[in-house]
Amino acid sequence: MRMLSALAQLAVEKESYLERTQVSIHWEDVASCVEPFLGSVRSELSAQSHSFVPELSEISAYALSGQGKLLRPAVFALSGFSCGTFNEHAVKAATVVEMIHLASLIHDDVIDGAETRRERPTLSRTWGNRTAILLGDCVLAQAAFLSLHLGNQEVSHKLLSSARCICIGETLQSLHYSEVISLEEYFKVISLKTGELFALAAELGALFANAPAETASELRQYGLSLGTSYQIYDDCVDIFSTEQVSGKSLGTDLSSGKRTLPILLLLEQASESEKKQISSILDNGSPERTRELLPFLKRYSILQSCISTTQSEMGIALRIARSLPPSEAQQGLTKLPQFLSQQFEKLESL
Repeated sequence: MRMLSALAQLAVEKESYLERTQVSIHWEDVASCVEPFLGSVRSELSAQSHSFVPELSEISAYALSGQGKLLRPAVFALSGFSCGTFNEHAVKAATVVEMIHLASLIHDDVIDGAETRRERPTLSRTWGNRTAILLGDCVLAQAAFLSLHLGNQEVSHKLLSSARCICIGETLQSLHYSEVISLEEYFKVISLKTGELFALAAELGALFANAPAETASELRQYGLSLGTSYQIYDDCVDIFSTEQVSGKSLGTDLSSGKRTLPILLLLEQASESEKKQISSILDNGSPERTRELLPFLKRYSILQSCISTTQSEMGIALRIARSLPPSEAQQGLTKLPQFLSQQFEKLESL
């Protein structure tokens, strides 16, 4: 697990591992070579929505549809196809990874009081918090059940262990709501709740392609670095983006008491009088008041500091991808950190 000290050490190195490319990278540039695999994952998710009792068919179909980019299954597929070909259980394993993620999103939306995700009402807004929490439990339980039928006990253990890590990370974050935590604690939480599932997706993709253990371990690090960076990006979206651009409710992290990296960095640099003003805004608990933080955040270039923090991690991912044999999938793994870097640049332009 990577802590802030490791990130800081890498950040001060003079060599920059992540170039900013002049060519705009779109999601299709990253994932086009694995789109047939992702289509199979979508079909499997649809099939899983019918695995519950008929009375839950509508709500389970809603929960398991509209999956967006399928980022984690894409990492799984790109990792695997960069190493070889898959066996018969690969699609189902990638589906389990996505179901674990979707269960965590359902619970997250309840905790954050989010009303919109992926340009549609959240499950909790439509069916209520109680039903959403229980449906999230159902999805997680079904993912655990499926993991036991993949023909590989080690894989099942890894999937269940990853789900456990996510739950621990979310619980740790909940324990610290409205508290100013250390940066080390912040990185511990995001490694558990987000980095772990990205790491597992990359590792399992390699394992299902029968890659050597050393390669699978390297790709696990690729996923961990990418996932850590992605969570920081998501934390920045909550503050710096707009609902029209992001397609989801914003300001919910702050209103629910989460102290994410932009806020932690701001409180480190602000004067005592500014800290009082910032604390007053944060304690109000209103998503609408998030915009009042922007002058402080811009004054101290907080978005740029967050970007600098992620570049060393994305640089690690980029170097690992470039060490693999050339292929379309390897190119996709190479473009993915660059794609994420460009999403940060878009935040800067808002």
